Amino acid sequence: MITQKQIICSRLQTDDPRFIEIESKKRIYPSQAKRLKKYLSNLKKSKFVKTTYFFDQFLDTPNMDLFKLNASLRLRYKRNGTKVYLQYKGPGFFEDGLLYRSEFSSNNLRELILEESHHDMIHFKQTSVLRLLKKYAGDEMLKTMKRHLGMGVLNKISSGPIIAHYKKDKFLVDLGGAFLEPSVDRVFAFHINKSGPHPLSTFYEFENEIKAVGSSLKSKMAHLGDLLKFNEKLGRKFRLHPEPLDKYHRCTSLFLPARRKRS
Repeated sequence: MITQKQIICSRLQTDDPRFIEIESKKRIYPSQAKRLKKYLSNLKKSKFVKTTYFFDQFLDTPNMDLFKLNASLRLRYKRNGTKVYLQYKGPGFFEDGLLYRSEFSSNNLRELILEESHHDMIHFKQTSVLRLLKKYAGDEMLKTMKRHLGMGVLNKISSGPIIAHYKKDKFLVDLGGAFLEPSVDRVFAFHINKSGPHPLSTFYEFENEIKAVGSSLKSKMAHLGDLLKFNEKLGRKFRLHPEPLDKYHRCTSLFLPARRKRS
């Protein structure tokens, strides 16, 4: 008998259920952000964890193949640039308003960290993304990316069209066998072209991901009702609308019409 876990893994073309994330995303207005954070701080079972700041540089091929395949690959810079790693999110699907997709992270890319960086973040032209993946990504991450994208696309990833700066206010709701990780995110996005970085968009999002010890998909699935109930209550109070796009596709979709017009 085929289990629900096997069905999800098959739909996401992912062998290991530990690399499957389940989350909801909502658009919020800037005027709602402060009230929403105060509400989460005052909830009985909700605990404020921390406020973090970090950068993402989203990578793609010159023809935007990852964008077209509904996947994303980003270089994430944390801890003031002392930690840099690749994060891949594969094509996903929605069910009951929740987004299911695969998520992988590489080891720290030590060769990209500069002792001083007055003019750039990395020496990106000195290496290739595929070589970095082979050196720093785990076997499951690279295998899944080959399955989703194909070697032709992996070989052509050479541009970083979007840079985004995040402020994330993170909370935690303990469910016993699992926990919710709601957050309020503020994003400043820039489009990078030959002329340099250009301000692209500033927006807020509410994310709520269900997590479990050992990344157990079984534990996550057992508590989906808690995630849906939490979101329903929040939605009634703040009238939040679902966000169908991830951050890469939300930012990139803003400049693609102009890009197509020029080509």
